[in-house]
Amino acid sequence: MRSFLTYWSFRLTAALRWYAAACTRYDVHSPHLSAFVREVYADDRRYHAFDLVRSLRRYWSKRREQISLQSLGAASRTTHRSQRTAASLVRTNAIGARSGHLLFRLALWLRPERIVEFGTNAGISTVYLHAADTRTPLYTIEGNAQVAALATETLRKAGATAAIRPSVSTFADWLARHGDLPTARLLAFIDGDHRYQPTLDYVDCLLRQATEESVIVVADIHWSAGMERAWRELVQHERVTASVDTYHFGILFLRPELNGPHLSLIPTRFKPWRVGFF
Repeated sequence: MRSFLTYWSFRLTAALRWYAAACTRYDVHSPHLSAFVREVYADDRRYHAFDLVRSLRRYWSKRREQISLQSLGAASRTTHRSQRTAASLVRTNAIGARSGHLLFRLALWLRPERIVEFGTNAGISTVYLHAADTRTPLYTIEGNAQVAALATETLRKAGATAAIRPSVSTFADWLARHGDLPTARLLAFIDGDHRYQPTLDYVDCLLRQATEESVIVVADIHWSAGMERAWRELVQHERVTASVDTYHFGILFLRPELNGPHLSLIPTRFKPWRVGFF
């Protein structure tokens, strides 16, 4: 009970710190980041992919088979159960709609030559990434074979193409086998193994494959003190030239002309007084 309360106390404190420091789109002056805000962060257009994912969520909400959980990364702070239903797993562990929409728009805007996803889960985030351009090679890695089987079913129902290249593996083992992929305009999404040192290691390895136009997204950067520490160090990496912290995601940019900023970004409606005058 004490660890549960400690976890949520930390999460609340972290959210309040983030809110206090966050700025709005009116504080963004870099042309490249302004384009990111306009076309990715603040874009409210609806896309067919969103309806597709909504139908997939409804499909999984009816599935009651038990899925065995594995501790491949940081242990859960909210449950000690060794099994979950498929419906529960998708409802609580799959990417949320707001974050998924941002991920889709980011892939649409960046037009990556390769996508790497660490943490397939049930394949919901994979569908968002894939739907932006079904021709783009997408490497998605999941460590739990039972969960990976759910993703296989999700991708089949979504009509995914052969451009998706799934692996059942730990992230470190996958990088050991694929670390020599040629450099490319890369979109990487890291959403698993929420530990300090592995997160730094994964990003460092992915940077070897990344051109200056690449973007790396790290999920749950305020999940723990270790993840917050990892994020602080990542924004200081010599290859990282700007960053955006949306609370759920930390987004790293590598374009050398950016020279910053490193900012936390919140929708204007949550800080309506910040319209560029203060």
